[in-house]
Amino acid sequence: MEKLRVGVFLFFLLILAVLTFSLSKSWRLYDGGYEVTVENPESKEKDTSPEPTDSLDLEDGNGKIYWKQYFIYPHGLVTESGGFGPDGILSHARNLYSISLKDGKIQKLFPHDVYIWDYFVSEFAKKSVANTIDDPKEDILQIDKKLLIFAVTEDSNLDGVLNYKDHKFVFLFDPEKNQLDSVLPQGFHFRKLLFNSLKNHLTLILGKNPDPQPKNSRRKPIDQTTKLHLYDYDVLTSKGILSGSLESLTPPSSEPNP
Repeated sequence: MEKLRVGVFLFFLLILAVLTFSLSKSWRLYDGGYEVTVENPESKEKDTSPEPTDSLDLEDGNGKIYWKQYFIYPHGLVTESGGFGPDGILSHARNLYSISLKDGKIQKLFPHDVYIWDYFVSEFAKKSVANTIDDPKEDILQIDKKLLIFAVTEDSNLDGVLNYKDHKFVFLFDPEKNQLDSVLPQGFHFRKLLFNSLKNHLTLILGKNPDPQPKNSRRKPIDQTTKLHLYDYDVLTSKGILSGSLESLTPPSSEPNP
């Protein structure tokens, strides 16, 4: 009888181990978005088996026609409330595909899977309410015929996955040219989108990336406060103006006398 109980226990333990291994190899979905495993060239040599992934299915209802000529399809779409777009919904995905209805050409926007935090057309107006007393005001973004994309392309916190915890970067996709342009200056990441700037101007609040720490350093990492900057990007000239940081105008706090 004792051997039977031990045998049953080992059997269930084996099933638990198999399930744990299977789940650890799959794509993980939590907090309203996908985690995308960071590709490591060394790991590819050890294990060449492909990771599980969602199928590309044009019938799943996730794709939409924009400007009556371009079909934008999000791979692995997950939505949740919030976001800066016209509908107030965050649209997460692993990648985006553009299919031209004029010539049938397909464009994969990113060469490999990333974590797309949100995307939407860059020309719209929406009502917003600051509080229950004020009347609704209209927030306007005026960038002609572009798709605005916020995506994580780098594992900034070095945890092995791309997700909402990493730095977000900003891209503009021109479907007519099949061209994806990075908007941010080197060394900065996206923090907030601002409305009501000039036509074909994109105004953002950016955070300066922290200084990299030495890999083999034994010192405790320095707690660096993110310095914020205002950035205005001219879409027509592909040039931006970066402001200074307000922190630089704040005098350093003096130590109290003992």
